[in-house]
Amino acid sequence: MGDDRARLNLKSLARHLDLSITTVSRALRNGPEVRKETIERVQKAAAELGYVRDVGGLTLRTGLSYSICVLMSAVPPDDIADTGSVGLLQGVHEVAHAAGYAVTAVPLAPGADPIDALKTIIDGRRADGLIFDHTLPMDPRVRFLLERDFPFVTFGRTELFTPHAWFDIDDEDATYRAVRHLLANGFRRICLINPPIEYMFSQYRLRGYRKALAEAGIEVDPRLILDLDLTARRTRAAVKDLMVQESPPDAFICVNDITSLGMMTGLRDIGLDPADFGFCASTTTRLIEYVEPTPVSFYFPLQEAGRRLTRLMLRLLEGETDMTQLQELAVAEMHVPTRR
Repeated sequence: MGDDRARLNLKSLARHLDLSITTVSRALRNGPEVRKETIERVQKAAAELGYVRDVGGLTLRTGLSYSICVLMSAVPPDDIADTGSVGLLQGVHEVAHAAGYAVTAVPLAPGADPIDALKTIIDGRRADGLIFDHTLPMDPRVRFLLERDFPFVTFGRTELFTPHAWFDIDDEDATYRAVRHLLANGFRRICLINPPIEYMFSQYRLRGYRKALAEAGIEVDPRLILDLDLTARRTRAAVKDLMVQESPPDAFICVNDITSLGMMTGLRDIGLDPADFGFCASTTTRLIEYVEPTPVSFYFPLQEAGRRLTRLMLRLLEGETDMTQLQELAVAEMHVPTRR
C-alpha cells in the first residue's frame, strides 16, 4: 500500500475487508459475538497491512484511556513475594494487548488506603477498568466502584447484595478434597494454614475444612487453624510455636507455595522432617514441584486466571450489563506426586 500503510485506520481497514467498522473493531478485540473465521480474517489483514491502533487519537475522541489497571496486594519488602503474581499479569497482558488495551499494575503497600488509589485512577482517567484481588465479604472497594458505576472485575467473590463481575477459584472445594485425602491416608490432626479470616477465600477454605472433618466425625480443634499473613517468615514462626504445644498436628494444608516453604522450614528448625507429616497445598505456580517432600497440590495457574479476568473485563467494556453472566468459578486440578 506504499505510504497508505502509515495512514491505515479502522475505517480504511473495514473498507478493505468489506465489513462494518463495528465488526472489525470487535474482531480486533477477539469479541465473543464475532465468528472465529471473521476474527482470524480481520487480524490477518491488520497484520499484513500494518494496521496499528491509534490509541492517542481514540483517547482524544472518546475520553477513554484504553488501559486496564490491576491493583495488586504487596508483601513486606523483607519477605518472599508470591511468584504467581507475574503469571497473573502475563495472562492479563496477553488478552488485553490482543484487544488493544495497555495494562498498568499498581501494588498496594500493606496498610495503604485502597479507596485513595481508586479515586486517583478514576478521577485521573488513568484506566477504563480495574481488576483486583483479596476480596472481603462487604468489600468497601466494590461498594465504592458500584457507586461510581466504574467497570471492575474482582479476583474473588463478596457477599454484597448487588451482583458484580468476578472470577474465582473454588477454594472450598480444594480444601475439602485436601482434608479428605489426608484423612484417607490416616492423618487425623490436620492443621489448616490460612490467610487472615477477613478475606473471602480464607472463609471458603475454612468451610471446606470444617465440612470434611464433620463428615468424618472429627471435632474441629481451633488450635489447628492458623490465620496468618501470607508470608514465609510468619508461617515459619507459627509452625514452630504450634509444634511444641500439646497434641501437635500430624498434617498440614497450606494456602500457597510461599506458606508451604515457611511450614517446611519451621519443622526443620526444630529438628522435624517434613516427610513424616501429611502435606497438601493450594498452588498457582509449579514451584511446589521442586521441593522435597513434594506435597499433593491443588493447582490452578494464575496466568489462566489473568486471562479469564481480562475476558470478563472486556465484556464489561463492550457494554454487557447482566452481572450474573460475568461470574466464573474454576476448580483446581489435584496433582498427586509420584513417590520414588
